[in-house]
Amino acid sequence: MFESIDYWDDNKGQDKSALKQKALKRIIKNNKIHFIKAKALSDLCGIPNKNEQFRIITEKQFNAYALILHLLEKELIEEMYLAIYRINQPTVKSIINFIESGKIKKATFVISNFFNQTKKPERWAIMLKDFCDNNANSKHIYIHNHAKVLAIKTKVGHYVFEGSGNMSDNARIEQYVYEENKEVFDFHKNWMLKLIKNG
Repeated sequence: MFESIDYWDDNKGQDKSALKQKALKRIIKNNKIHFIKAKALSDLCGIPNKNEQFRIITEKQFNAYALILHLLEKELIEEMYLAIYRINQPTVKSIINFIESGKIKKATFVISNFFNQTKKPERWAIMLKDFCDNNANSKHIYIHNHAKVLAIKTKVGHYVFEGSGNMSDNARIEQYVYEENKEVFDFHKNWMLKLIKNG
């Protein structure tokens, strides 16, 4: 499933094959963890019916990536709109793989140009930006962003997952709203596309 996944070579001189295997192991481990979380989401509330809304408070390591897996277990994602502040690299690589394999047909990203203490861009943000620059099915804007919204359209419905948590591994008290609502989906889709159009 992940044969085509690339890796970051920050360790010049190290065996590229070993680095690639290490990256692949991180991705597989990350997905196993999040599939468990997706199962927990399914057990907790299932997929909302039309205009149904769930509110979730959690202290666990749980985030919107679990929703992507939760929905992909049932069907393909026709459109995905993601505004995110931080995300881990294995999750970025998995999302890229889902786009390349056609499981996510179209994706739009509002990517944070967050700078950490080193004043360098986050590697995950550069990776996702570079992928979008070279993929016709993906759009992005690289901007100072703190929003955390995932909006997904499938053949069956329009799902929105909003909340305080990033797509990273920190376990804090976080709050989320998970709903099926076309108007809310369109609202988030439109502001993200407007940002991209206006550059």
